[in-house]
Amino acid sequence: MSMGVMMQIDKFSSELWIAFRQVPAYLQEAQNTLARFGRSVADKPRRLREALRERENSLQTLLANSADALVVTNNNHRFVAANPRALDLFGISKSNMREFAIDAFLASDQIRDFDGNGSLLTRQKERHGKCKIRRLDGSFRVAEYVFVAHFTPLRNVSTFRDITPPKLQVAFAAPPKPDLLIF
Repeated sequence: MSMGVMMQIDKFSSELWIAFRQVPAYLQEAQNTLARFGRSVADKPRRLREALRERENSLQTLLANSADALVVTNNNHRFVAANPRALDLFGISKSNMREFAIDAFLASDQIRDFDGNGSLLTRQKERHGKCKIRRLDGSFRVAEYVFVAHFTPLRNVSTFRDITPPKLQVAFAAPPKPDLLIF
């Protein structure tokens, strides 16, 4: 073998030896990258739960501090959450709120505004107007509303402001129940 070929073999051998010595470092780096990726993937559900918890807390704060009646409904129009003003406006309690859909309190021609399946005008993401609310006790209230579809995924939010004049609140009230007479 010639001296040139021997030098090339030595050079190749030394380069191969250097590369071979770096394999453990490359393997360690790859293992570290996989570990970081694994922690990132494992951490994602926790971060999502924390983000959801923060969103729920901000919603609860909004519900508690609002001057208007706020109602959160699902896509089936069922009550999911409501602040005390909304519970009072609809005449329901917090314990039985989830049993009702908002449809039970609104006239059928007003329901299209809340389901997004009406005309093109009612398919808007946000709608507003006036509505007549039939409370659980049979009395009525007049309210201005703002409806926002898909406020969060699968949740709609409505804000109601009671504009029923005090005189009409008395007139709309359910007739008093007659006292039982005992003979």
